[in-house]
Amino acid sequence: MTKNTNTSDLNELIKLKLSVIKYHNANPYTESSIARDACYTSFNSVQFKLRGDGQMADVAAEIKGLIPDEGQEITNVKLERLLDRYEGMEIELAILEDRHNADKAVYKEITGDEWTARPKRTFKSNGMSLDSRLAKFA
Repeated sequence: MTKNTNTSDLNELIKLKLSVIKYHNANPYTESSIARDACYTSFNSVQFKLRGDGQMADVAAEIKGLIPDEGQEITNVKLERLLDRYEGMEIELAILEDRHNADKAVYKEITGDEWTARPKRTFKSNGMSLDSRLAKFA
């Protein structure tokens, strides 16, 4: 089990994350880039664990599917295993959320701005010939 992160623990995590970024004595652009990358990484981890088609939803669906057969020995064994996994994921999710909150606080301290997730961009070719543009790399 893990402890619930209180404000002083979160502040300590923020200080540690900030010191890792500052360790490199980089320029402001690089520091903000590292902080932004950390925010995206922790955000994606939370989303993968939580969202409707994420890991927790998959396990929850398995549990719900077994509930009608509860009482049968094999079903109960499966349910216990799945419940253990789901409860472990709840603990992991709390840690991931703490990590993301710390990453956002570090980003704000470095840039002065609130971090927000932006939708992933999609790139479509504009139809120009790539052969001539790629020739200089051959």
